[in-house]
Amino acid sequence: MHGTAMVKHVDERPMVNPVNSVTLERRLKSRIAMQFSRAATRYDNAAQVQIDIADDAVVLFTEHTKNDLKKLPRRVLDIGCGTGRVTRQLAATGVNKAQNILAMDLAFGMLQHAEQAWEQPISGQSAPQLSTICWLQGDAEHIPLGDNTLEGVFSSMALQWCKDRTQVCHEINRVLVSGARGVLAIMCAGSMHELDTCWQHIDHTRQINHFASAHDWASSAEKVGLQVQMQQKNYVTWHADVRTLLGSMKQIGANVVTGNGQKKTISRPTLHTLEQYYQEQFGSHQGLPLTYSVCFLQITKP
Repeated sequence: MHGTAMVKHVDERPMVNPVNSVTLERRLKSRIAMQFSRAATRYDNAAQVQIDIADDAVVLFTEHTKNDLKKLPRRVLDIGCGTGRVTRQLAATGVNKAQNILAMDLAFGMLQHAEQAWEQPISGQSAPQLSTICWLQGDAEHIPLGDNTLEGVFSSMALQWCKDRTQVCHEINRVLVSGARGVLAIMCAGSMHELDTCWQHIDHTRQINHFASAHDWASSAEKVGLQVQMQQKNYVTWHADVRTLLGSMKQIGANVVTGNGQKKTISRPTLHTLEQYYQEQFGSHQGLPLTYSVCFLQITKP
């Protein structure tokens, strides 16, 4: 019998608030949640780069326990679990252990898809060996868990959507027990620089997501009292043309602009101009590149 599955549902619709900045933030988070919910069923097939990044993050998360399974944390939070593919990977590391993984995501549609996938048998793994997973809708800036309740935390390609780095790190620090460890893989400055360069040349008013630097994330974690080891790595995807490139971002929900301005429709002439300039500046025999720059934070709560 599979581990216990439970989804706590929080309404994704924006809440009305008289304080304008709070209302805008909630609307932004609602847009992000809805966009990723829509991408849930196709995400794993379209998100190879995210899979590669997550695989590297899992290696970092488990490397200090590979020679001693007793060091595996018993209660782990997976922030931004998405479709649950990586959560199931984490669960598989807890073979024959009473491990409990809390899989949290802002997008309820992702959680529904993840729970359904969890209920299907996993090839090569018998159900009794798998850890218990509890599916939880929640916000990384306001984690719905008590203080000092977790022995481990994991996140891959989710925290870049959060507005307040320090608040995120404070919440992670708050819910961890002393000695707890974690790995956070976060898209950072330098990501999608090719697309940014081209848009700035042909339409400087178009909004592009700008991500915090790896050092900014490390500093935020240290500021709240976490010990940090940081490394940064670039991943490059290749695309036949600009339409395919933009489509790859849309398929995984990553085309949400985190500014609160209106998203502009791309006209055919603009798309043609973008294609030409992208080809001139970055095109090669492999196609058009799109870079994902990722910082890996290995954190420990003293």
